[in-house]
Amino acid sequence: MDALMVTEKDALHVFDRGYFDFQKFDDYCQNNIRFCTRIKENTIIQVIEELPVDPESTILREAVVKLGKMKFPVRLIETQDSQGNLIRIIINDAKMSAQEISDLYRNRWQIELFFKWMKQHLVFKKCYGKSSNAVYNQIYIAMITFCLTLLMKKKVCYQGSLLEMLEFIGVYWSSCFSTFIKELFKKPNRTSDGRRRLEHERIFNNILEQIKREETWYLNNDVTYDLIF
Repeated sequence: MDALMVTEKDALHVFDRGYFDFQKFDDYCQNNIRFCTRIKENTIIQVIEELPVDPESTILREAVVKLGKMKFPVRLIETQDSQGNLIRIIINDAKMSAQEISDLYRNRWQIELFFKWMKQHLVFKKCYGKSSNAVYNQIYIAMITFCLTLLMKKKVCYQGSLLEMLEFIGVYWSSCFSTFIKELFKKPNRTSDGRRRLEHERIFNNILEQIKREETWYLNNDVTYDLIF
């Protein structure tokens, strides 16, 4: 967690409940490192002071509290998400308004959604370089590839998914454009009826009747025989 912290004076670290550590929170308070995060449902809260709340805002509650075994007090902000679920946020900054804190944490989720979109659509699974320039270059290349693939999909009016389009481009990138279009819209050579559903009850009854008639010649040590087939 310390590796994610920055040394800028005005930096505010916003993170989720995966980094929930009372001792670290106390260290950050002592060293004037500002942070904002959500608390877990079973967190022990000691209320020091209840603060007034603007009735016209989306804030349900604001208070100064101590959490668990923490030595330093923090601010507790309670609000709701778009589905009406209760969100409880703590912050060790005394100057920001409660509404600003709520909006800040809500915007953090948009960053999470952006990274999810990058992984799904840009196929951005990992960074191949750790420098700022290397990361930016990889993002730019991925976004250019995505945009070009999307433009190609729209240009040829392909109805399949963007991932399928990218796979066709990867296979036929060195072929002429007419070959690419021909393979892209070629109909499958064979059709499939789908996976057949086995009629287990009928098969069981057939085997039972065969056993009653003592027609059990197939019940030997030859495991290659399959009655179903």
